[in-house]
Amino acid sequence: MRSRRSRRTPAAVTVTAAVVCALTATAATGDQPAGPPPAAARAFTLTAGGAAAALTAPRTAGFSMLAVAAPAGRPPAPGGYRVRTRARSSGAWSAWTVLEPGEPWWAGPSTGVEVRAAGTDAPLTAGLRLDLVDPGPDPAARPGSGPAAGALPAVYAGAGAVPRSPRVVPRADWGAAQDGGPVVYGREVEAVFVHHTAQTNAYDCADSPAIVRGLQTLHRRANGWKDLGYNYVVDKCGTVFEGRAGGSDRPVTGAHTLGFNTDTLGVAVIGRYTDEEAPPAAVEAVARLAAWALRRYGHDPAGTVTLTSAVDNGRFRRGERVTVGRVSGHRDVFATECPGTALHRRLPAVRARAADPLGGLLPGFGGLPV
Repeated sequence: MRSRRSRRTPAAVTVTAAVVCALTATAATGDQPAGPPPAAARAFTLTAGGAAAALTAPRTAGFSMLAVAAPAGRPPAPGGYRVRTRARSSGAWSAWTVLEPGEPWWAGPSTGVEVRAAGTDAPLTAGLRLDLVDPGPDPAARPGSGPAAGALPAVYAGAGAVPRSPRVVPRADWGAAQDGGPVVYGREVEAVFVHHTAQTNAYDCADSPAIVRGLQTLHRRANGWKDLGYNYVVDKCGTVFEGRAGGSDRPVTGAHTLGFNTDTLGVAVIGRYTDEEAPPAAVEAVARLAAWALRRYGHDPAGTVTLTSAVDNGRFRRGERVTVGRVSGHRDVFATECPGTALHRRLPAVRARAADPLGGLLPGFGGLPV
């Protein structure tokens, strides 16, 4: 089993073990700052001055996703931040939700937001940043567009000892910004790292394309990356969305697992799976995606691989070698809770399913053991 370090070196990023797949925890390898987000996916930022206990935008141009980021070089508020939003349709304020720093939250169509330190009315840290994202309209509603995301179930397109590519919603169909800059490729896919996006699980799958657009905009706007960090995003209905540009059938280097981005694949499941179990359709989709990604390079999804950390990432030093499962969680190589305890304990079943030579013979055949 071979090991290689990433070929490009990112800027240093401060992280903590408390981060739950936060934006700062998935720092890009070799990403260059992107230009402004496209008009179809607007983002704007509010900044706390440090004197107020709450950061409030009672009426805005409208948004559906947000993230709260601590000022650079400053510790986040203990326990994260409490956030609530005003619904666009009813004008009612939501219940308070606690977010980790940098954690994206899908609030749904909203026109107001309030942010406080969790569990306290202490003044917010000066320079605290609130990023609000309007993901724009669904491109599937435009004449001449591709089919809606929900019409493409995440099942194999065919059969064989080496599975064919699973059906994937292409970037154009979910409305991706296409001006991300040069694509970086590895030589193969040696491992698959599973993430969760740490958002609410109470979303409608019809909103999944908008959620993916929101994630891309946050990665570009808040992180300054050139594109969405994940190679694929999977929703709770099992739909697979193409992530970072470069071709679904090529080993595109993403920005998902700091120190281990090259020759690996990052797959994020929309939702928070710290305590709540991931839906079977989503877990099945991850298994099928991992089977296709690894078996086409001759790798056993149930096996292990030795990788070399490209940078000091807070858990492993640059040049340190680590042996992990071919299908692993973000937490296996980084100081994070991601992909959540409930989803992480499903990974042995995901490996077994992905390694099953009969797994791709019939779409929807069988299922993962509970």
